[in-house]
Amino acid sequence: MGNVEYTPMVNASLCDGCSLCVELCPAMVFRLEGRVAVADAGKCIGCGLCVPLCPREAISLVIDP
Repeated sequence: MGNVEYTPMVNASLCDGCSLCVELCPAMVFRLEGRVAVADAGKCIGCGLCVPLCPREAISLVIDP
């Protein structure tokens, strides 16, 4: 079995730019553009920390096929 890869998705309409994901993501996947988090999917290690961390439930991890 190969490694499972994930794509972090940010729902911009829910994100309020609190920056918790930017500050706490161990792989530094997120950055703020204006008041919205943006993910660099290529950096994601699939730890899933970002999903429960987001107080607005704006982040999800999608398993790549």
